[in-house]
Amino acid sequence: MRALKLFHSGLVTAAVLTCGAMASGREGALGFIRKEHQTLITLLRQAPSASREAQVDNALSNLVDYEEFARRSFGQPCPPSRPSCTNHWATLSAAQRAEVTPLMKKLVMKTERKNVLKTLDYDVDYKGERELDAASTVRMEARSKTKPRDPPLQIDYVVAANGGSWHVIDIVTEGSSRTKNYYEQFNRMLSDPEQGYPYVVTKLKENIAKKDSDPTAAERSKAKGSK
Repeated sequence: MRALKLFHSGLVTAAVLTCGAMASGREGALGFIRKEHQTLITLLRQAPSASREAQVDNALSNLVDYEEFARRSFGQPCPPSRPSCTNHWATLSAAQRAEVTPLMKKLVMKTERKNVLKTLDYDVDYKGERELDAASTVRMEARSKTKPRDPPLQIDYVVAANGGSWHVIDIVTEGSSRTKNYYEQFNRMLSDPEQGYPYVVTKLKENIAKKDSDPTAAERSKAKGSK
C-alpha cells in the first residue's frame, strides 16, 4: 500500500512538473513576441539612419526563422488548412533553394517591417497564446489610436523553438496565413508549364522592388510623430 501511495505521489509530482514546464514554455513564447515586437517599435520610432536600419534587420532576424518560412511557403509541410499539397520544396535543387531563401528573407523582412511600422499608431495588446502541434500561437491585437471604434487588427504569430530559441515560422493576419498565401501563389506558378521556377524568382524580385520603392518620407514623419 505504501509503495502504491508513493507511486501515485510520484505521478502527481511528475504531472505538476510537466505542466509547469509547459506553462513556462508558453510564457516564454508570449514573452518572446512581446520583447521582440517592442524592440522593433522602439527602433522604428527613431529617425531613419544606416545604423537604425542595420539594427532593425538584426531584430527581424531574431524574430523570424526565414529558412523555415521559405520551406513552408513551398509546401514543406503543407499549410494546416490543407490536408495535402505538393511539396515543391523537395523538388527544388540545392542551387534553387539557395536562391529563393534569401529572396524570401528580403520579402518577409520588408513586409513585417512595414507591418510593425503601422502599429506605431496603434495600441497593442497581447491576448495570450495556445499550443498548436509543436508550435505555439501568440495572439496580438492592435487598435487604432485615431479610430478607436474600429475593430482591432488581429495578428497571430506562430512560434516554434529551434535550437533552444524561439522563432516565428508563420504570421496569420485576420485569419490569413502568410505562408499559406505564398504557397498558393507559388503552387500556381510552379504548376503552370509556361511559368515555373524562373517565373517565381521574377515575381519575388518584383515584389521586393515594389516594397523598396515606397517613400521613406512618410515613415520619417510617422516615426517622429509617434514618439
